[in-house]
Amino acid sequence: MRHLLLSRLLRRASSPSQPHHNLQLIRALSSSSPLPASDTDLRKYAGYALLVLGCGAATYYSFPFPPDALHKKAVPFKYAPLPDDLHTVSNWSGTHEVHTRVLLQPDSIPALEDALATAHRERRRLRPLGSGLSPNGLGLSRAGMVNLALMDKVLDVDVKKKTVTVQAGIRVAELVDALREHGLTLQNFASIREQQVGGIIQVGAHGTGAKLPPIDEQVISMKLVTPAKGTIELSREKDPDLFYLARCGLGGLGVVAEVTLQCVERHQLVEHTFVSNADEIKINHQ
Repeated sequence: MRHLLLSRLLRRASSPSQPHHNLQLIRALSSSSPLPASDTDLRKYAGYALLVLGCGAATYYSFPFPPDALHKKAVPFKYAPLPDDLHTVSNWSGTHEVHTRVLLQPDSIPALEDALATAHRERRRLRPLGSGLSPNGLGLSRAGMVNLALMDKVLDVDVKKKTVTVQAGIRVAELVDALREHGLTLQNFASIREQQVGGIIQVGAHGTGAKLPPIDEQVISMKLVTPAKGTIELSREKDPDLFYLARCGLGGLGVVAEVTLQCVERHQLVEHTFVSNADEIKINHQ
């Protein structure tokens, strides 16, 4: 009996339909549990994912800002408006710009002293800012700026001595117009007259020709407000060394609050225009 069952099993195992049955079993097993992908496939799919993410980020950040968001900055998934207390300050020619939360405009020497003392106590820098006429960004600072536009009065005119004392925030054009009533004018000033007097002195604005020196040479005395020592009065007679340094100090020694300038009698300039060649210039130029 055992020999009969064994022979039947052997015949069934060797029948032609058995290979087909085994193949179906292998296919069923392979479809239910897929083999793991190779490293090449994984790198390929990771590359596709990075490409999609990169294209999305490039599209988001290169998309033009709407008109109402020109002064906003892009952060992921939203436009973040600049804070309401942030001041945007640029120079006169528009080549330099800075954003700051601290832009002070004192209207008196005590207010200026308080502003500088507070900044000194908080170990915070303040940069004197005039009308911003300089083509560089010297007067601009994110840490903070102080402007004397509200300190723009003529304090005294001495016609006999031909001197004028002004607050440093007055503009050159306003000062020249005020001096006209007294028959006086400045020795020298530029064709553009929008500078604040304190600023045009501090930057060592240019002279005119060989006989007219820079404008800081017109300074007789000045009041300099400093962070630690308050207001210091300087002149040729009182502390001359510091006076010569401070009158063209670029705002580094303190903020000029008041200035006394040497003036000249008001006069009319006559302009002569002519054409000359190089040989004539060599002979006639002095």
